[in-house]
Amino acid sequence: MSEAIAMRLDGLFWSIPRWRKSTAYTDLNLEQQGAYRNLLDEAWLRGGALPDDERILAKACGDARRWKGIRDVILARFIKRADGWHHETLDEVLAHSTRRAEKQHAYRERQKGNGG
Repeated sequence: MSEAIAMRLDGLFWSIPRWRKSTAYTDLNLEQQGAYRNLLDEAWLRGGALPDDERILAKACGDARRWKGIRDVILARFIKRADGWHHETLDEVLAHSTRRAEKQHAYRERQKGNGG
């Protein structure tokens, strides 16, 4: 993904119906939901992967003091890979958004070339 495209992906499309149907919505308590959503936001801003660094995860969850108490419940919803913690749905949404942004960028560049 180009840097120009990455800079345009600073907003995440959040599907409320998808969220309300998810097990994260039904199974997590309010504190856990907040931490989970904060980590999804952080992963988005980092291009999909959360670093495998407890200090960063604790801060990114929104309450570093509570992180140890909710860590296992939250990270059970992520997958650890070589480059860090991933979330399957977020990776799908990010890939789709990146493809759309790249197509829009290419279209705008073609329009500039055509005098439009």
